[in-house]
Amino acid sequence: MFLLEVITVLLILNTALFIHELGHAIPLLLRNKKAKAEIYLGAITKENKLKLRLGRLTCYLAIAFSGRCVIGNPDELPPATHKQNLLFSAGGPLASLIAFIALLSCSYFIAGVPGIILNRIAFVSLSVFFFTIIPITYPSFMQNLGGQKSDGIYILNDFKEMKKEAKAVS
Repeated sequence: MFLLEVITVLLILNTALFIHELGHAIPLLLRNKKAKAEIYLGAITKENKLKLRLGRLTCYLAIAFSGRCVIGNPDELPPATHKQNLLFSAGGPLASLIAFIALLSCSYFIAGVPGIILNRIAFVSLSVFFFTIIPITYPSFMQNLGGQKSDGIYILNDFKEMKKEAKAVS
């Protein structure tokens, strides 16, 4: 029974992480018809992972505690504007927040274990939202995230750059 609970918790966490990374991928794919997005759960490697391809989105999935969304073909795209970077950076936290609201609402209408699982995914999504929206650099002891900047830092930097750009124009 314990093993089933551990597997359930890992699947719930990975579902919330995938929703978050999908939130980054959507603005990237909408930015340009040639853009390709890659989602990685865990380390940014393609080995020993389930590969799913959905049009211009490729997912490399494994049981993990972190995720990443990257541009699959950066050399083929024009440089992103600060507004496009902001949408990319904010997309993950927004997807997590929207998932929290939607899944929590749905969980009240679905009885039994499926409703409980939706409720848990909702609250893990809320945790992912708070964990990523706070502007920090992750400490080195965090596997696959150590030294990386949170989405919150990128969002702040994008706002600062957009403000500088607006001042320069006026």
